[in-house]
Amino acid sequence: MNKIMANIRAVPGVVGTIAIDKKRALTYQLLPGNYDSDSVKRIALPMLKLGRSLDKNLVVDLFFFSGKARFYNRSEAAVLILGRDELNFDILGGVCKEAIPAICRKFARSELSDSGIAKESGSHISFELMLKSINIIASNVQQRIGAYLVTKHLRNAKDELVKKYQFLNTMIVDNNGVVSLIKGYPPHKGDDLLSGYAHWANLFLAKCAKSSDKLRPEDILSLTIEIKDKLEMTGFYQLYADIGL
Repeated sequence: MNKIMANIRAVPGVVGTIAIDKKRALTYQLLPGNYDSDSVKRIALPMLKLGRSLDKNLVVDLFFFSGKARFYNRSEAAVLILGRDELNFDILGGVCKEAIPAICRKFARSELSDSGIAKESGSHISFELMLKSINIIASNVQQRIGAYLVTKHLRNAKDELVKKYQFLNTMIVDNNGVVSLIKGYPPHKGDDLLSGYAHWANLFLAKCAKSSDKLRPEDILSLTIEIKDKLEMTGFYQLYADIGL
């Protein structure tokens, strides 16, 4: 992926590129150093929503006071290329004729290792990170639908999954929708830890979405944006998306 991004970046006038795997809500970018995580978030979230709502095959040129951009929308990917005023769209189009399909092929085949992010095996997934992730999701959802529904749906989703992921029996959801490990139980370190939490999060959000129009299961990226990089490293988003199919 880095090589593809670098080829696009080599076009005169290109500032940087953001590519989003629309299925798994994974973001890859090659941007200048002054683009911090908040800047990427402000661009990526509207991109993902726009890409999922528009026709699958679309190219849009954008013009700003201090630059221009081109947006490619495909069934697998949404790609935004940022440029300066001197960016030549014809030259860019020649490079992207191969680059955009290449990005889509990698997303379609889930070739995520090209991003330079190494996935960890299930046995090395941090229990603390998974616990933190479900609580961040619950906290952000609570701001939209309230503590009562969050608590109810977290508990119901857990109850439906305990036969498949028995370690969930060691978890408790208090009346404020906060998940914690029951005192006296060791943190689970089995290979099913990641899939168990991904399934719990997916089922929880699906239940919340059925009782409120204020969120969708596809909102997982915005609900976990503060720990997005860490979750990407574990493969959480891919498992979450696969479970939701």
